[in-house]
Amino acid sequence: MLYRYLGEHPAVSALEGTPRPANEGQHNQSVYPADDHHSKAGRFAMRPEARLTECSPLVTDENRRRLYEEWSRYWDTSTPYLMEKSPPNLIRMRFLQALFPESYFLVIMRHPIAVTLATSKWGNVKPHRLMQHWIRAHELMAADVPHVRRVHVLRYEDLVSDPDTELSRAFSFLGLPDHGGGRERSEGLNSDNFMDDRTLRTGVNDRYFELWRTRRRDVVRQVYYDAVELRYQRPVRRFGYDLRRPRDLHAPVLYLPGLKGTGSERPVAATLDR
Repeated sequence: MLYRYLGEHPAVSALEGTPRPANEGQHNQSVYPADDHHSKAGRFAMRPEARLTECSPLVTDENRRRLYEEWSRYWDTSTPYLMEKSPPNLIRMRFLQALFPESYFLVIMRHPIAVTLATSKWGNVKPHRLMQHWIRAHELMAADVPHVRRVHVLRYEDLVSDPDTELSRAFSFLGLPDHGGGRERSEGLNSDNFMDDRTLRTGVNDRYFELWRTRRRDVVRQVYYDAVELRYQRPVRRFGYDLRRPRDLHAPVLYLPGLKGTGSERPVAATLDR
C-alpha cells in the first residue's frame, strides 16, 4: 500500500512490469540472493547469511552498475526518485546504502499478529516461529538504524488511521511536496492487494486480531497462544506493539526515527530461540 501511494507521485518511479507480480526488486536482479534462497518470507531473518551490510564482498562497483542496470529496465529513469521495495530490505539497508550512498529508506512496520497470520498462508510455519522472525528482523533493523544516514520509520496502523498526515511526513522526509490529499478510507478488504482498488481499508488488522482470538478453540490451543503472548510480549512492546491488547499502540522504547514519541534505546540485535 505504501509502495503504491509513493509511486503515484510524479517525481517517483516504482518498479513496474516485472516478471513477478509483486514487482519486488529482489526477484529481478542477479547481484544478491533473494528470499527464495533463504527459505522465503517468515524465515530469512533467522539465517545469518541473509543479512547484508557494507562489509559484504558483494559491495563492488561492478555490482552497483549491474544492479542499477537490471532494475532500470522497470523504472522511468527520467524521474528524480527511483523506488524499489522488497521485504528483506529490512535487514539490508546498510548493504544497499553502500551500493547507493544517496539512498533514502522508508521502513513500514505492522503489528506482529497481523504479519504472523498473513505470512502463515505462504508456508507451513508455526505462529511462534513467525513471531520470532518478526522480532528478529525488526531488532536487526533497529540495530542498523544508527548506521543508515537517511531512514524514516512509520507504522501501517498510523497510515491507515491518517493516510494524508503519514504520507505528507514521508514525502517531507524525501524532500518532496505531497501531491495530493483527501485519500479515501473505507471498511472492508482490498481483494487485489491494492493493485486496482486503491481505497484504503481500515479493518484489515481487526480481522487478524479476531482470528488470533478465535484460534483458542480448545485447551491445548489456548495454552499455546497464551504461551506465545507471554514469551514475546516484552520484545514486541519495545516497538510500541502489544500482544495482549493488540489494538493498543504505544510509543516505542527503541530509537526509530520517524515514529512519534520514539525512544532513545539503540539495541544490539539479540539472537532468539531457534
